[in-house]
Amino acid sequence: MRLGTCIALELLCVAGTGAGLWLVASRGVEIAGRYLQPDASAATINSRAEQGVRPLASAHLEVKGPAGDTTVFGLPDEMLLAPLAATRVTGIKLNHGGTSLSLRLDFASGARAAFKPQQTHPQSDPRREIAAYRIDRMLGIGHVPPAKSATFAVADLVAAAGPDVRDYTEQRIATEAIAHDGKVSGEVSWWIPQISDMMIGAHRVDEPLGMVDWVPMLQAGQPTPPEFASTVTQLSTVIVFDVLIDNADRWTGNNTKCSPDQHVLYFMDNTLAFSNFTLGHQTNLIPLQRISKFSKTLVKRLRTLTYASITQALAVPDDPLAPLLEPGEIRALLARRDHLLGYIDALSAELGENAVLSLP
Repeated sequence: MRLGTCIALELLCVAGTGAGLWLVASRGVEIAGRYLQPDASAATINSRAEQGVRPLASAHLEVKGPAGDTTVFGLPDEMLLAPLAATRVTGIKLNHGGTSLSLRLDFASGARAAFKPQQTHPQSDPRREIAAYRIDRMLGIGHVPPAKSATFAVADLVAAAGPDVRDYTEQRIATEAIAHDGKVSGEVSWWIPQISDMMIGAHRVDEPLGMVDWVPMLQAGQPTPPEFASTVTQLSTVIVFDVLIDNADRWTGNNTKCSPDQHVLYFMDNTLAFSNFTLGHQTNLIPLQRISKFSKTLVKRLRTLTYASITQALAVPDDPLAPLLEPGEIRALLARRDHLLGYIDALSAELGENAVLSLP
């Protein structure tokens, strides 16, 4: 493996080519070639029994006990979700940034939610945001904002808009939301009060110059300064999570948001996820290939996922967005999990398990 300083120099050579480029060499890239062939990233899962693809041998390792319910949001999910859509909508605001329809809703109870309705934009499918939340909790990560389904009368949403934007709000909902009998269903998630761009030094973590700082810290055997330990652990975790769910929208320059104190990375905006690709988008595989340090706890929990456990976690009676994932999407997720574990296991065999699984 190349030293972190060499990796940093290679990143610097391409820092001017634009955000999101991960042109940095590491031993992981060579190993990845045996598991993550570029021409296979667009391959979709074949039709198989709904019990999922044949797992790797390592996928049978059992982990005792639940993943746990600790999250970064301060209160149990049930308490954060209960007031969402429980009282009338008193305010509505169109969220800026992105090309899909996203709304901020205020309720009479004082609660606030982000609302993504069923809509004509294929890149924003609200059911996938809920699926990402539930799988995040299955793995004990706790960084995806809690989310659930909700249905609103279109007239109530329009009436809650301010007079100066009511016509525009009505027009956006009428042309972009998918309504049935005057109602629109979608996903509401707990509104994070304040968010900031996650930085490392003077640069965002999703910028090439930011990557110069943190990618070398995620090379097996390389030390991590204590002040960056939490940041790089969270970055490693989000990279693994995005490969699993195939979220192709993390490194586009607007989706690495964190708490104002820079301590917590939020795994937000997961609607462009859960493809039928068995390996996933290159935008997810390339970051994976550039690191070789992972969370030992997360890897153990990945091994416990099964078709049945995922199906059970996603099942909600009378959910208007059901099914949250189609059978083929679940099978593809399990295929990506198996390839992901194969890659990490190969790194562990070559570089040492303690060096590769060195994060908590």
